[in-house]
Amino acid sequence: MAEEEKKLGRPKKEKPKLTNAPIQFVADEELGITDMQAGFVWHYTEGACGQTEAARRAGFSFPANAASKMLNGRDHPKVTKAVRIAQEELREKYAITPEKTGAMLWNIAETSFEQGAYNAAVSAVKELNSLAGLSIQRSQNLNINANLERMTKEDIKERLNDLLGIKTTYDDKDV
Repeated sequence: MAEEEKKLGRPKKEKPKLTNAPIQFVADEELGITDMQAGFVWHYTEGACGQTEAARRAGFSFPANAASKMLNGRDHPKVTKAVRIAQEELREKYAITPEKTGAMLWNIAETSFEQGAYNAAVSAVKELNSLAGLSIQRSQNLNINANLERMTKEDIKERLNDLLGIKTTYDDKDV
């Protein structure tokens, strides 16, 4: 009967792991942190979890308390510094820069063209042109405070021409 009770309800889905954690963490002598603190830093920055879960995975007895103390900057400033360094390294590694984006778009354009996917190639080239500043997309919104129900079609056209700066009458010097 115990097995049947376990099967009742909605089955739990297994969550896919985003990264594989190292089997063992090593103390970082350069930063002056222990192996458990190094584990906390890794789980917090790369392990896709919050501070309490990172402390739990690193092996701390009271994870919420330990995580709070490690990140407050007073109790363990070396851990806070290690977290900042790890976050900065990740920012640089995964940063979206114009150079990376351009290289990626160029690869997409070449590969798509070679495979006969011309629409994808054209789209990639358009994005490259936009990235390089060779094409500019412009749009304009107009907010008009007018009662359109009382205006005739000609009144509306005249009002729009005034707002857009389009002349409907010309002087002798314009011709």
